[in-house]
Amino acid sequence: MHLIRFPNRRQHERAIGALLDVPREYLVIAGPQFVVTDEHISALEAAKVRFEYLSRTKRNGKKTTSL
Repeated sequence: MHLIRFPNRRQHERAIGALLDVPREYLVIAGPQFVVTDEHISALEAAKVRFEYLSRTKRNGKKTTSL
């Protein structure tokens, strides 16, 4: 599980579309902060949605995604 957030409203809106394609649940905490699984991270990366890891369990040691 990963706690992430999106840098702005546009990325947040794009993320919703990408996350809907994943058949697993995710949790919205406050504003643009989400708790997601590795599958969600893969979907966000495939859609080139920018986000920042807030949890300690960063994938591949990254703090933010690259485009």
